[in-house]
Amino acid sequence: MPTGRLVATQCALPRIRAEIEIPGGAPGWLGWLVATGADGTVIGVAAGGVPMPGEGEIYALAVVPGARRGGVGTALLTAAGERMVSFGATEQRVTLPSEQDPSLPFFDRLGFAALSPTRLNRAL
Repeated sequence: MPTGRLVATQCALPRIRAEIEIPGGAPGWLGWLVATGADGTVIGVAAGGVPMPGEGEIYALAVVPGARRGGVGTALLTAAGERMVSFGATEQRVTLPSEQDPSLPFFDRLGFAALSPTRLNRAL
């Protein structure tokens, strides 16, 4: 699967390009984490930051269909959380596109609770 299709499911490619090109990054931006398979192909990505004191935010999390349910998403979310903690975050948040988002059970299983029908939060 092309990487462009992988990340475009959660975050527009023009936004990704703009974030990568910002010298030193945007305030609170912690960058992209990339998971690769044994052959070096990209199988998952996560992006996040700490836009407000204490609040880590997941901006994008995507895993190729063939690698789902294998711990890739959990590992990326955990690594993003560790980076957020090192920048003072005590919470990790994510906003889903809809109340019926298929990733909701994944976030529920990892301890996220609803702040609203599409906004989830967990302690780090």
